[in-house]
Amino acid sequence: METSKVVTIPNHWTSPKYSLGQRTKQGIIVGVQYYPPNNLLTGLCTESWRYAVLNNNDFSEVSHLEEQKISPLTSSELRAELQTEIEAYQIEIVILKQQLETISNA
Repeated sequence: METSKVVTIPNHWTSPKYSLGQRTKQGIIVGVQYYPPNNLLTGLCTESWRYAVLNNNDFSEVSHLEEQKISPLTSSELRAELQTEIEAYQIEIVILKQQLETISNA
């Protein structure tokens, strides 16, 4: 059984706008990283969140995007994406059941 994990964000940090596992127009968020203000790596004077996003079209490609470059899905887009994924899994289940029947009848 999978246990839930809690991530605590220090009070002096802003909260991230998006969460792990959230589906966006760019893909699924698989990582989140905080950059404090005046960070030499980013060259930004303000704090920021960066997101690792698994690309919708190429599941082997992960993009690292700043928060302002993330676009959330609308409710209808999310519903359509989930329905498409459910249908794909249902087809896969039918195929697996057919393979199981073939093995059982052999």
